[in-house]
Amino acid sequence: MSVATPKPASFQTGFTLLDRKSVACVALSLALAVTLVTWRHFDLQFESRTQERFRLRAEIEHGLLLSKLEAYEQMLRGVAGLFAGSERVDRWEWSAYIETLDLKRFLPGVQSIGYAPVFGADKRATVERAVRAEGFPGFRIHPETENDTQSSIVFISPLDAVNAPAFGYDMLTEPKRRAAMEAARDSGTTTLSEAVMLIQSAPERPMPGFLIYLPVYTAHADAEASPSPDNKLQGYVFGAFQTQRIMERVFGVSPGAMGVELFDGSVGEHQRMFSNVPDGHASAFSATLPVEFGGRTWVARFSSTRHFETLAVNRTPALVLVGGLALDLLLFAMLYINAHHRQRMSTAATRLADSREQFRTLVENVPGVVFRSEPRAPWRFIHVNQRIEGLTGADALRFMNGELTFGDFMAENDIPHVSTRIEQAIATRSPYEIEYRIIDRSGRQRWVSERGQAHVDATGQAQWLDGVIVDITEQRAAVEAVRNLAFVDTLTQLPNRRFLLDRLRQGIANSRRSGRHGALLFVDLDHFKMVNDMHGHDAGDQLLCEVGTRLRQSVREGDTVARLGGDEFVVMLEDLGDTGAEASEKAQHIAENVLAALNRPFILDGKACHNTPSIGISGFSGADERAEDLLRRADEAMYRAKAGGRNRFATTPQAIA
Repeated sequence: MSVATPKPASFQTGFTLLDRKSVACVALSLALAVTLVTWRHFDLQFESRTQERFRLRAEIEHGLLLSKLEAYEQMLRGVAGLFAGSERVDRWEWSAYIETLDLKRFLPGVQSIGYAPVFGADKRATVERAVRAEGFPGFRIHPETENDTQSSIVFISPLDAVNAPAFGYDMLTEPKRRAAMEAARDSGTTTLSEAVMLIQSAPERPMPGFLIYLPVYTAHADAEASPSPDNKLQGYVFGAFQTQRIMERVFGVSPGAMGVELFDGSVGEHQRMFSNVPDGHASAFSATLPVEFGGRTWVARFSSTRHFETLAVNRTPALVLVGGLALDLLLFAMLYINAHHRQRMSTAATRLADSREQFRTLVENVPGVVFRSEPRAPWRFIHVNQRIEGLTGADALRFMNGELTFGDFMAENDIPHVSTRIEQAIATRSPYEIEYRIIDRSGRQRWVSERGQAHVDATGQAQWLDGVIVDITEQRAAVEAVRNLAFVDTLTQLPNRRFLLDRLRQGIANSRRSGRHGALLFVDLDHFKMVNDMHGHDAGDQLLCEVGTRLRQSVREGDTVARLGGDEFVVMLEDLGDTGAEASEKAQHIAENVLAALNRPFILDGKACHNTPSIGISGFSGADERAEDLLRRADEAMYRAKAGGRNRFATTPQAIA
């Protein structure tokens, strides 16, 4: 038989107090106050969240604009590499290079790109004559000026009716352009001009826009160094852009969720460069972000549209207010206390589920593999998002159930380095960042960047690693491609003149140390112009590529084959013999192999074509020789071979010394 437990006095007193209307009113007043505070909290929280979402969208648009400008900068760096890597760029080389860029497909929106050399006033007539001789009899540098330093646009693409007024234009005569060009000259880097009216403008077709400049230095100069007597400015490559045209491609003609205003330098009516904000609408949300590029700062002001504000409307605060009042009334009546408690528990559970779902969505949409793993090799994952499958080709579940570990996919040679770096981070309790290679299930090698930090307990023992892994294969490939532009001929993929001179200086130094003799073969194709005239430039390009291939096949594995430009190739032969006679004999034997290889018919677009080379041979032993002098002697020997009837080789006295 159970015995009833007496209720405490305080419990009974509580019921007595709750029976009083005054206490109920006080409780209701307090509950109403809590309800109003909660409603205001939700209202402010929602407004803050909407503002953050708007700012995030603004930052995405801001990033798109910067990416577009950086893409144009990379395009100009490639053009600068063309001029910096060649002693002289002719019209054919310019056109061929511009065609490879395929601007309409990859970088639409460019009004024009071009090159403008810098020269003294005494060279003005010389520049005009040179351009006229290239097929532009009406070429004239304009406007007239008495400046000591002058410039002229001598290359511009596309050279159509719209861009024709810019051909020959001296940009140093206009203050805003001159300021940007001088800033590029002084810094040695990309510079953005102020907002200007493009020279292509006409009364019926105004073209407000801007220009991007990149200085070009002589072949021996360093484009990243400050100007000096040893770092001479050659000219500028530039891109001209219509502001309206570029910005409409980035932000659109009409706004969607947000409108954009772009200002040059500071916010003001006269500084406005672009706007697609509809008139007569007071925006509820806005964000102002600086756009820093090329030594200049634009200001982008983003404003919400009616469309965004309509979608952003949320009834949650109002529902919270109404629900709170209802609960207050229920509390006041003392009839639904238990139901009210259950409702709050249900609401909390719903919020928890929503939070978990939002967190899962956030993790799955992070641009990379988000993980938690064991702190040491082979790094078994405790948790990992689904992006691991795109990186490795294996499902995330197989990692979490222990069937696979991430160490299984790491390049074997990189594992010790990764392990050491993580151990250092654990010891110092600091974040770590490391790049290494993995091999996915298809056998493809990828480069990844891993950032993370160890969770360490009170005893200093690492419990797990939290971090993110990002595939950087394409970024590394892009960096390597940019580096190759400076040292590799884009047509034949052979080393260019700059690379050759560097290797030649090394070869002379090696010869000086070892006492071994070497030789240089200067190869020039006979009547190459006839190939272009009869078969077209595409066939000429095909012939040059095939010549490069046959030259590599005709020499030894360690020999250097380079293309100087046009139809000129150079082969550097090292370590040929202990005496000049021995080296000359071997060099002539290799030259005979080259003659035989290049005398075989070339198949161009299904048709047989014959072409022969003239070869000049110059030997070297490293005795007080300069690379440029050796190249000149080989060139002279080549011309003697041409004078002797072509399709043969000739040597210099040094070649047989």
